[in-house]
Amino acid sequence: MAKHRPQSGSLTGRVILVVQRRWVIAHALSASLEANGAEVLLAVNARSASGLLDHPDLSAAILDGNSRALCRQLNARGIPYLLYTGRPQFGDECAAAPIVRKPVSSTHVVESVERLLTGLNGHRLQDVVVRGRMPDR
Repeated sequence: MAKHRPQSGSLTGRVILVVQRRWVIAHALSASLEANGAEVLLAVNARSASGLLDHPDLSAAILDGNSRALCRQLNARGIPYLLYTGRPQFGDECAAAPIVRKPVSSTHVVESVERLLTGLNGHRLQDVVVRGRMPDR
């Protein structure tokens, strides 16, 4: 399901895929992303998200811990993503992704997406991500 609320913000013009099986978390993330200008595509699992990966303007994704297949597909398309999860381990396909550990505020997740999309002040993401954590600004 796609949602769009045109507003100005740090994510204006960006399309963000959110894969989260818990509605409360998905809703909070969606509201925070939209408040920052993003268009949000919501999916409850990797299977329902796979059809959304073809969106022509997909900018980034926030994946839950059960999204290894999506990691492979996003890597192949060059679309940045982060994992928002409480899971301790992931497969090799997601190893380079930044991890935002639950529980944390939606605002923190939005800030992590902003850093992901801005290339962390001009640095390549793979050069600054250490042990799966996004560096501080």
